Amino acid sequence: MASIAYNIMNHNYLLWQIEWNEIQSLEITKEVEDVFIGSDVRYDDIHTLLRALVPNESITRIRFEGDFIDCLRSDKRSDIIQAVGSYLPSLHEFVLGDTPVLVADLCHLISKSISLKLLNLHDVILQGTPDDFKAFEMALLYSKSIEEFDMEACSSDTLGIDLNKIKDSWMRKNTINRVTPLKQQDNSFVARKRLSFASRTA
Repeated sequence: MASIAYNIMNHNYLLWQIEWNEIQSLEITKEVEDVFIGSDVRYDDIHTLLRALVPNESITRIRFEGDFIDCLRSDKRSDIIQAVGSYLPSLHEFVLGDTPVLVADLCHLISKSISLKLLNLHDVILQGTPDDFKAFEMALLYSKSIEEFDMEACSSDTLGIDLNKIKDSWMRKNTINRVTPLKQQDNSFVARKRLSFASRTA
């Protein structure tokens, strides 16, 4: 109890919630210095947040939007997105908006997260090489955990990139996933009928 009281006194309450697994939904839209009042942090200092996130096992949903994510330096933004993918074993939903983002960081998020089911991007400027975008498309297609993916009002500053191609690939994957169980069910039904027929003629 003394240790818990110490953390409450010396850390921002939100950080305490994260560190002690007392929060399931984490939404940050304001600059770091406005969110973690009294923590003596700058607008791009996410060290204390990262330190709190790494051991967390309770967060199931994250929403990073507005000035928080947009005002971070590119390398800090990469750090936070990659940390979300590498840690947080209970995370099911991740919503990211209002910011430029490296496609390579999204690839890391998708490939490393073992529980992520929903990924929503809105008002995001996707950055990277054509190979990065191809890797992003492949990561989505081969993800074993993601069930829902959406991009709203997103764009890219990479010449020749068509984001609709990524959306179309995802839609085709969903169509295949919906049809496959039906085929498996049909095949199983046929097999049972054949077995039943063979038993009657034996």
